[in-house]
Amino acid sequence: MLQLFRRYCLRDMSWLCLLVVFFTRSDAAPIADGADKFLGNIVSGSVPSDFAEYWNQLTLENSGKWGSVEPVRDQMNWGPITTAYDYARNKGFIYKHHVFVWGSQAPGWLGNLSQTDQRAEIEEWIKEYGERYPETDFIDVVNEPFNAPPAFKNALGGDGSTGWDWIVTSFEMARKYCPKAKLLINEFEIEYDATLAAKYLEIVKILKERDLVDGVGLQCHTNEIQRDKPTVEAIRGALDTLASAGVPLYVSELDLKGDDATQLADYQRLFPVFWEHPAVMGVTLWGYLPPTWIGGTELKNNGTERPALKWLREYVADHKTPAIYSRKTSRVNNDLITVQPSGSGSIGFFLQSRRNLSVFIVNLNGKTVAEFSAREFTPGNHVLPLPSAGMVTGMHVVLFSGEGLTVPVRVFAGF
Repeated sequence: MLQLFRRYCLRDMSWLCLLVVFFTRSDAAPIADGADKFLGNIVSGSVPSDFAEYWNQLTLENSGKWGSVEPVRDQMNWGPITTAYDYARNKGFIYKHHVFVWGSQAPGWLGNLSQTDQRAEIEEWIKEYGERYPETDFIDVVNEPFNAPPAFKNALGGDGSTGWDWIVTSFEMARKYCPKAKLLINEFEIEYDATLAAKYLEIVKILKERDLVDGVGLQCHTNEIQRDKPTVEAIRGALDTLASAGVPLYVSELDLKGDDATQLADYQRLFPVFWEHPAVMGVTLWGYLPPTWIGGTELKNNGTERPALKWLREYVADHKTPAIYSRKTSRVNNDLITVQPSGSGSIGFFLQSRRNLSVFIVNLNGKTVAEFSAREFTPGNHVLPLPSAGMVTGMHVVLFSGEGLTVPVRVFAGF
């Protein structure tokens, strides 16, 4: 309630709200509050008391993995997931589940089963998750398909005709049992390697052709970045390559370690490349309290904010900019589709040429709040009325899809 009060009263009573935020540090809004991209972090079972002071998206780390949930066959421990899921729902934060299918941290007993029984257990795991947590916002369906393919992948179809049938099957199960969630694939070392990015893009396209994928995850762990020392240009090039698929990108496991000076320098050099890229719709940091999995990459140490965290807050406050997760080509950015608000109850756009399009209005949690089915639009100006039900004030995306083109454009701030 306090968060909603701060968010909406700023419009009419900004002086009062500023006083509330300034004098009530424990109730401070998350760093990316009001931005059109989320800035999240992980929890490891219990949620730290200061989590909401910094982050507005939550990923459960090891406790959400299948090996942790079902270490003994048919004996499920859903407690940590329930705690994290309920916390995110109560706070109005985005919740991402990590992960369904991965070659690491799967139950040990799975390897003793036949392929038929393995498939049945995988489906049961995904089905039970979907029944318990139907309002999950995002799910890492397959994790590290290049670096850690599961030993049980043949139970899901193996390579098959696509070369990646086991991934397709995993996403089909997730789409069936978790129909409201945005489905992601996740991998590391992709964010700066042109060859891997192109290979990753092939999988994304296979999934997209089947309407199975809603986003692409890029881990961005510090051990990769410090080992290979990618240039800003290499990172931007890989992001551009993946953005060509026309689905959003998510930096899923970013951590930058080192002493205060090193960590700050790395954040100042690298974080803007991710945050300012028009295809990136959210960034999840991988730990801010010691100890963390990667070792010493926390943004906050013994209750004291490190320089990188202070810089991050100031930077995001100054860069709450529109996001466009589309192909960056002159054809899209010029006259093909130009969108503008057309008043509180409609959205307007201009077409350079005749197009057969579907139009979707999507909120920043990735949920479709209005949909206009495919029809032919003539060249010129068009206005579509927005439904009175289900629309709330806030940043939204207009997504045009049709004739082999998917163009999402952030165009308005409210209704």
